[in-house]
Amino acid sequence: MHEYDDTGRLVRSVTTREPEWTDDDRAWMYALKLYRSWLCPRCGRLLEECTSNHETGPEFRVSRVRCRATDALLAEQEAAQNIDRPQALLWAVATDS
Repeated sequence: MHEYDDTGRLVRSVTTREPEWTDDDRAWMYALKLYRSWLCPRCGRLLEECTSNHETGPEFRVSRVRCRATDALLAEQEAAQNIDRPQALLWAVATDS
């Protein structure tokens, strides 16, 4: 909105913008924050389970798998140590398919 004086000179200008976040957006962000507060910062499971009593809480099984993409990357990085200034290399991992 622009306001002019009697001579036609601009004396005031007001810009009105839509809010960046709607009430729904803020509600969703609050819900996400609340949900994340229930999670263990180490493993992402429910904090209530992770910190439960050892004798009365759930039992946990551990399995080990290997990230093949990271394994391939690390192998290439180790092989590149003979290249001049390997620290300057940029790395990317892609699949063959």
